Amino acid sequence: MIYRICRNLIRFFFVVFCRWKVEGAENIPEQGPVLVAANHFSYWDPVVLACALDRKIHFMAKSNIFEIPVLGLLVPYFGAFPVNRTKRADRKSLRTAVNLLDEGKVVGIFPEGTRSGTGSLLPALPGAAFLICKAGVPVCPVALVRKKRIFGNNLFPCYHVLIGESFSMEEKTGRRNYQEEADKIMVKIKGLMGLIESSK
Repeated sequence: MIYRICRNLIRFFFVVFCRWKVEGAENIPEQGPVLVAANHFSYWDPVVLACALDRKIHFMAKSNIFEIPVLGLLVPYFGAFPVNRTKRADRKSLRTAVNLLDEGKVVGIFPEGTRSGTGSLLPALPGAAFLICKAGVPVCPVALVRKKRIFGNNLFPCYHVLIGESFSMEEKTGRRNYQEEADKIMVKIKGLMGLIESSK
């Protein structure tokens, strides 16, 4: 209930003040597990993705956020769960993500692992592809592109969000090259970003 109310209020704010545009929302299955993989350039990205989807989305969030007074108590209500980014692979957070997907929920990931300050894509981390292969669920690539702002340079997060068609990783036997497969995810996101740029 709290999630839905806050999402609708922020969504209204985005529509009225931020000139945001969302396309491809119909590509998110109405039910069942799905991983949403998006590029990452702003602290606003998780909020924008949550507002773009009608279904509740769960995110990995830096573990130190949960140590901040008040904020640490609130973020779990909005679907966030901690990940320790100092570890090469935080098995606990991966298990949490897989368990959520097993329950038929939506999990959001940023394959780059961190924000790109310039808006251009960073190399994907292999852990993103590992999670996708481990979970064995459909993946929806999403492109987040910054739009020209109305008021000032940094006041409002103006976005164009394009959600692509879902896909699945190919079945393979033997040892997998997760970096190669992570790069394929970014190729799909880059392709969506190109569609946004060409439509301007």
